[in-house]
Amino acid sequence: MQKDLLGIPISIIDTDEYKELEKREYTSGPDQLLEEILAKKLFSNAEIMWILRRMVYFYGHRDALLKQSPPERLLLNMNNLLRAFYILFDLESPDMDDNIRSYISARLTDATWGVSQRTRAYLYKIN
Repeated sequence: MQKDLLGIPISIIDTDEYKELEKREYTSGPDQLLEEILAKKLFSNAEIMWILRRMVYFYGHRDALLKQSPPERLLLNMNNLLRAFYILFDLESPDMDDNIRSYISARLTDATWGVSQRTRAYLYKIN
């Protein structure tokens, strides 16, 4: 991984490749760039990060159009994303400082609603 002047590893969004993707996004538009990336068989790390950023935006936006999506499709999307991160964490076992680890732990705690026995019992009860 590249390092900055202080010897600290830079993130993917600090790389020249990612900055070039952002420039292409602003010149040709995000939809065109997404189509170009998705047409490839293999994505670069910068392209993966760019797609994840788009997904965070759209899934976090919670607009009316996304709410019309079939729940099965949304669950399949999340399952595919979780599988990718499972493989990544298993292979890389990245070193993280406590702040990042705390943030990820909090997000995972929120995301496991419906997975624990207690919340699953609640879901069975209301159906």
